[in-house]
Amino acid sequence: MTLLRYITLVLILLNVPSYILFVSGDSLGSLTSYASFALLLLYYFLSTKNKPAWPFIIFTLLYFVISGFNYDVGSEKQYFISFIKYLIIIICGGELARSTTLKELTITLLIAASSVLIHAAFFADDFGRYSGLFLNPNSAGFVCLIGCSLSYGFKIEKWRLTCLFFFTFCGMLTFSRTFFLLWVVINIISVFQNTKNIKVMGIGIGSVFILLSVATLFQLNTERLSIVDGIVNDNYNSNLATDDSRVDTWSGYFDRISNAPLFGNGFQSFAGVKGQSAGVHNSYLRIIGEGGIFPLLMFIGIYVSMFFRTLKTFKTRAYQILLVVSLMALLLTTHNFIDSSYIIFISIWLYFKLEEETKQRGDNEINTN
Repeated sequence: MTLLRYITLVLILLNVPSYILFVSGDSLGSLTSYASFALLLLYYFLSTKNKPAWPFIIFTLLYFVISGFNYDVGSEKQYFISFIKYLIIIICGGELARSTTLKELTITLLIAASSVLIHAAFFADDFGRYSGLFLNPNSAGFVCLIGCSLSYGFKIEKWRLTCLFFFTFCGMLTFSRTFFLLWVVINIISVFQNTKNIKVMGIGIGSVFILLSVATLFQLNTERLSIVDGIVNDNYNSNLATDDSRVDTWSGYFDRISNAPLFGNGFQSFAGVKGQSAGVHNSYLRIIGEGGIFPLLMFIGIYVSMFFRTLKTFKTRAYQILLVVSLMALLLTTHNFIDSSYIIFISIWLYFKLEEETKQRGDNEINTN
């Protein structure tokens, strides 16, 4: 079971099926994708059954059922495949998430982040933004940011700082503006938990100087590198940082949202598969745009609930609030929540960790009384 768990964890969190699909074509890619879901099902049937993540299941039913009524951008087969895959990730992947420790999750993400470094060191290209197994630099930046958040869960300082440095540097190689911004945000939050965490800012500054020193070696993106260099040398050009902003992308979808706020415009209508090549780049807007207000309220409720629950453990488990803040903010910049197994998995992992702690506190109160 342990080997099965690790193999399945790697397939989901390292984006292996999508990467193989990209480099080897449909046949092998599809086979790997189906194999990963088959392993999830196998793990579920062999494991002890527990209470599933009902809020996520209810959201899934609301979103897919309502958005399915107006679905007209693809085949019904594709719709049902997406629906079934999503349920498998939530229900079967939920059992895998429940049995995955903080250490195991962080180590798996360290391997994922190392693919970004390998991409930059050995497969440099003219684009200059590196993504490793994740194909998209913004997705790779997301994984590195989650890794930074989880690093705060290590009690031994040398391991915490080592992981933070590695995730930070690999995240910088993606040149994701979201990564840079949210990296600052979560580390400022961490200082309120413990003022000693201010030293992590030194890791960030050190990583920037290392990034600048290896710019030629790694053939980094010159435009975005100039933004970093401008900040360091007090020659910052705000126009470069705001070009192609997400707000401009979102605004192109506002009219369609206002025209169908209750039941949306149909599944995948905001995903960039029908005359909108970029997609909405915002999970909240995609959910209301495709499924209407009801699944959106459920979706927001899940993360807001987790946020308030993490406030109770802020002083002892700061990584939890950093993780939920990262997730909530990152969902503002990607519309792939429905399609990315690793985003769903990490969200469910945090949900179950909070459920376990709530149960433990309840048991302790009963024993005390």
